Amino acid sequence: MANKIRWGIVGTGGIAHKFAQGLGVLEDAELTAVSSRTKESAEKFASEFNVPNRHIGSDELACDKDVDVVYIATPNPMHKDDTTNCLMGGKAVLCEKPFAMNSKEVMQMITCAKEKNLFLMEAMWTYFFPGIKKVCQLVSDGAIGEVRLIQANFCLRSKWNPQGRVLNPQLGGGALLDVGIYNIALAQIIYGAEPERISSMAHIGETGVDEQGSMIFGYKGGAMAVLTCAVQTETAFEAAIYGTDGYIKLPHMFFQPDRIIVKSGQQQEKEIKFERLGNGYSYEAQEVMRCLRDGEVECPAMPLETSIAFMRTMDRVRQQWGLVYPMDAV
Repeated sequence: MANKIRWGIVGTGGIAHKFAQGLGVLEDAELTAVSSRTKESAEKFASEFNVPNRHIGSDELACDKDVDVVYIATPNPMHKDDTTNCLMGGKAVLCEKPFAMNSKEVMQMITCAKEKNLFLMEAMWTYFFPGIKKVCQLVSDGAIGEVRLIQANFCLRSKWNPQGRVLNPQLGGGALLDVGIYNIALAQIIYGAEPERISSMAHIGETGVDEQGSMIFGYKGGAMAVLTCAVQTETAFEAAIYGTDGYIKLPHMFFQPDRIIVKSGQQQEKEIKFERLGNGYSYEAQEVMRCLRDGEVECPAMPLETSIAFMRTMDRVRQQWGLVYPMDAV
């Protein structure tokens, strides 16, 4: 592996811009290629970030010999095909969340990666923030006793655009896949297991996607997670982890925290702040590059089994809601 890890990006939307900015603060990362569905979009993105190689489509970028690893930043229904295209081209892949549209697609992606013996990871950036790592350490050390309840809200009010990514079922829209996955990820991080029981409710809007949903997860021993997500309702993006001997609050942007509040035993609340590297996307990129240099085909902190657990849980929730996407039948 060369001194610098050479990245390609498939997609030129908002998340692709943010990831490119995150790469920009890493001295050992080099953005060498970008692809889009149109030449104009690829050229515009490449000019903004000084990217030398421009392509149309993931299959074309997959053949680029100047790329070591590809970040997939296309709409949700394209994740599976774009990922497998790049894997078949011999490229390691970091695919934006949600990994795919359903468990069947996830397993196809993982099977392809294993057959090619190539690195594959879901880009759940939350796992790599220093604040989340500190939360995990505190829980593991017993600072708040046994965890009994997690509460998390990720609800926002997006602009009304039935043809846009958030509200269009053809693009995998809806609250669960867009923001609810972060709530599920937090519960998975803390409990380290899929819920044994799920009770949930959603409002399916006029475009056919979930505009708002609430979930209660039950775990072994009676522990619970109470989670809400929405794309047409605004709340604070906050979470709390309650134990038998204290609690940890993530009062702002819990999925990318720069501060947490801890109360352990009889002690007073304590605020812990964290410096941020770049815009936060740099953390997951750093870990991917470490894995590649160490010859790892899975990330220990974000293994493929975790992505399978996310999708199995969301499949179960969607089944309760009767929410079916057009690509589910394929």
